[in-house]
Amino acid sequence: MIQNIKYQCPSCNGCQYRFSVFNITAKNPHGANCIFCKAQMMVSYKAFAS
Repeated sequence: MIQNIKYQCPSCNGCQYRFSVFNITAKNPHGANCIFCKAQMMVSYKAFAS
């Protein structure tokens, strides 16, 4: 099963990101970082509501 997860930056509200195995932490289990401000991405729950 493939899940389509949407991410959103909590700092700049950007939606473009990059995955890195070096950035995997307990708070960021996928290792996704914003390409603009380098903040850790959060899963956008708004995408699941629609």
